[in-house]
Amino acid sequence: MTHTEKPPRSANRLMVGGQVFDYLDLSKPSLAEPFQAAMEIAREKFGHALCLCRRQPLKLQLRLRMGKFHLAVWPNEGPHHDTECAFFRDDLWVNPNILPAERQDPARPAVQPTPAHPRVVASNTQKATQASTGAASAPAAPAEHVKPPRRQIMLAVPGQRDTEPRSPGAPVQRPLNLRALAMGLWEEAALCRWHTSWTRDWGRARYELQRVAGTLDLNGQPLDEMLFVPRPFREGAKEKLNNEWEEFVRRLGNRTRGTPLYLLIAPVRSFANPGNGSPAVMHLRHLRHPVGLSDASLDFIQKDCKTALRQVSTNLADIRAARQGDARADDPRNPEVIGFFLAEANSRGGVFARAAWLMNVHPRTFIPANSRNAVMLVDALIDRGYSFQRLQSDVQPMRRTSPDWLVRHVIGPDGKPMARAAIDMLDRGSSSEYLQSRHRLAQEMGKQGLPTWTWVPSGPFSNRTVPMLPPRDEMTPAEIQRALATIALSPDADFQYGPSPRFST
Repeated sequence: MTHTEKPPRSANRLMVGGQVFDYLDLSKPSLAEPFQAAMEIAREKFGHALCLCRRQPLKLQLRLRMGKFHLAVWPNEGPHHDTECAFFRDDLWVNPNILPAERQDPARPAVQPTPAHPRVVASNTQKATQASTGAASAPAAPAEHVKPPRRQIMLAVPGQRDTEPRSPGAPVQRPLNLRALAMGLWEEAALCRWHTSWTRDWGRARYELQRVAGTLDLNGQPLDEMLFVPRPFREGAKEKLNNEWEEFVRRLGNRTRGTPLYLLIAPVRSFANPGNGSPAVMHLRHLRHPVGLSDASLDFIQKDCKTALRQVSTNLADIRAARQGDARADDPRNPEVIGFFLAEANSRGGVFARAAWLMNVHPRTFIPANSRNAVMLVDALIDRGYSFQRLQSDVQPMRRTSPDWLVRHVIGPDGKPMARAAIDMLDRGSSSEYLQSRHRLAQEMGKQGLPTWTWVPSGPFSNRTVPMLPPRDEMTPAEIQRALATIALSPDADFQYGPSPRFST
């Protein structure tokens, strides 16, 4: 799959003073004066502008500051915008692992976001900047000339002390571990989200990770110079891939003692732990050379990545069965496993991981998905035309204060349009303590006006399907009523403000 070249035009358009503008065109100097004139007319005649990102136009505030008009999100309507819209923001979730750039001085006009790819959505950094001012405007110069500062993040490297100098008075930043870094990068690269206009393959995921790396310094060094993500293997391009890997290994070998380790991210093909003094190794997709594991990294993934390790074994068994003609093998509902490695090279040119972490993802979109049920859920959401988000957390499941999944722009159980709803998957074998914790979470979400759709998968997996999801707000009234009635009669699903009375105890 590839990424769509252009999102729906409605996600880009504004109506200001009776005129329609394409948001991406506003970076053109020739439109600065006409756009300001339109905003003056809009303020005098209507008192607001309109964003056309959704079927129902959404109001935008018109603010005058330093002699220039600026557009701002209407109070409490940020989540109602399309997730591809530059005015979309949702305070329910903020990436806890990678901080946004320093917020802009409210006395200065906000810089209009310019996407680094065909999607219209602003980066987390740009959205955070807009959120601090509440405004967006057409700049006096092309936006592509404005380069935001690189964000500084610290990574705790096993066996290496923190030697990064700090300026006097600078706040002490808590170093991330590899798991937190991986989750933060995935969130920043939009690999935890989905929009109805997107498609994605490993090449696109690689591009997004490299794009984010270009905005970050890791332990004082540019992350894009320390990151290797293999391009998808193609027979006609294997020479280029092999050359890039050899260059990565060469840079690893030239790394001086005390400098940051390099980061390797790739899908895992197989895992082998032969013992007898031989190191454990990970074989990665797209690469012909394995990655060895240090004793510490092996011990960590065996204790903290058990689910992902089992999935690697399952996927390898499926591959072997498929080669033997087993029709049941190579199940597309199996998660893919992504490996994150802090890599170094030995004297013989081998690559070893001083630290490692594994993450289960959807095999075609790379959205984090821990189980086959989660893969089925992602497939259903995509096939049925939803925009949604996976909220990652390193907090234990029974202590989480945010849902695992959010689905956007749906109709609530009371028939009213909702900016988002929570999705919760429960195992029928879950402990009473876990169910009670999910009960409390749904209850808290209900107090905030956020309904929860609960799914309790049951029956043989071969016959399992995802029940009716919350109706989309673009459905007809008759379709909405049928969907809500179907959910109400479903033995495996419920849709409530607060916990489901059937599945919460």
